[in-house]
Amino acid sequence: MGSKHHNTWLAVFTMIAVLCTLVLISMGALVTSKDVGMAVVDWPTSFQRHMFLLPPNEWIGKFGVFEEHAHRLIASLVGLLTAILAAWLWARETTGQTRLIALSGIVIMVISMGIMMGIREPFLFYVVGMFSAILAAFSILKLVRQPYALRWWGMLAFGMVIVQGVLGGGRVAEIKPEYGIFHGTLAQVFLIVLTTLALFNSRWWKQTRSVVSENERTPSIVRAHFFYASILIFLQLVVGATMRHQHAGLPVWDFPAAHGQVWPKTSGTHIAAYNQDRNSLHARLKTEGLTTDEKGFPIIYLNAIPNITAKHVNLHMTHRVMAGLILLIVVATAIVTGRRLGVSHPLSKLSQFWAGLILLQATLGALTVLKYKPADIASLHVLIGALALLTGVMGSIVSRFKHLPSQNLEASSMAKMKEVAV
Repeated sequence: MGSKHHNTWLAVFTMIAVLCTLVLISMGALVTSKDVGMAVVDWPTSFQRHMFLLPPNEWIGKFGVFEEHAHRLIASLVGLLTAILAAWLWARETTGQTRLIALSGIVIMVISMGIMMGIREPFLFYVVGMFSAILAAFSILKLVRQPYALRWWGMLAFGMVIVQGVLGGGRVAEIKPEYGIFHGTLAQVFLIVLTTLALFNSRWWKQTRSVVSENERTPSIVRAHFFYASILIFLQLVVGATMRHQHAGLPVWDFPAAHGQVWPKTSGTHIAAYNQDRNSLHARLKTEGLTTDEKGFPIIYLNAIPNITAKHVNLHMTHRVMAGLILLIVVATAIVTGRRLGVSHPLSKLSQFWAGLILLQATLGALTVLKYKPADIASLHVLIGALALLTGVMGSIVSRFKHLPSQNLEASSMAKMKEVAV
């Protein structure tokens, strides 16, 4: 897609943007895991100051404030990198007045947002967010007609990163935790768009032959496994984001059983018992000095102000069941891909790596439960989930658009050629 000419600097820059986005998602996960999303109570300013001018002694080393303010700063960096990437692509693919208008618009938008970060009223940001949502939607329409125009991929990413920032800020300004669900979900979609751009700008993509007919595509069974597993992982991440942004602690803290049952009962009596048991467990852990560090800051997040409800339990159990299904289908993808394409085929290696990620993800999920939701493990669980989604989506794209012959067929063809030669 895009120009056949490979630009090494553009490819490297895009990968840097992807890596920074992964760092951003990790820091966002840490903010949510530690329940410190309101540690800095105002937005777009930070403690009534311009975000970039907050003195280091007011946030570095301060529990909660450091995580939340660092998250904002990294988000600003990702936004700037995305703006540069979009401008780079427009400058590369267009000329004349079109190029001038696009570049001017991007520059004006970035400068305006930089200035608005010092204004205490978030209304202007909401206006920019609405415009950016329209821009992203328009970019999608353009990509439907011009899928090879990387400038519109860049503009889509630019619009999305602004909407993402406004959602995160609105969660603070409006004190609406439910915004966090959309904020977390959109972060995954933005990462996919950015990584897709990195793939399209890579040397491998430009040098590998694209399919010209249906017969040259990877077998449909392989494509289907990659596609449907990726959809399931995305839905799992939405469920996970919904759980995390309810800020209700752990509704179930044993594994593989759940309150000693296959599926916990959720009658009023049982829910009351779960809440009492959790309070007792938390009190015991607190007595043993396992709930806070030497400075008195929490290190596990078992308990929470909201009591456990039947909804919390059912959502948690749905997350577990979906995790099992994902593990099965991804392992099946690795098996099917290896058999159909050969174990050393690029897609087979990718699917094997994918299965390893899912196994690691499942292990981290179990540890999050068994260790009573420590912030570091829970955040790493989110990061690996994002990587798992990326792997599946990249596998889906490559298997659909690139001609990668089955090594089994190649080996069979070579054997027949040898027989004929003899």
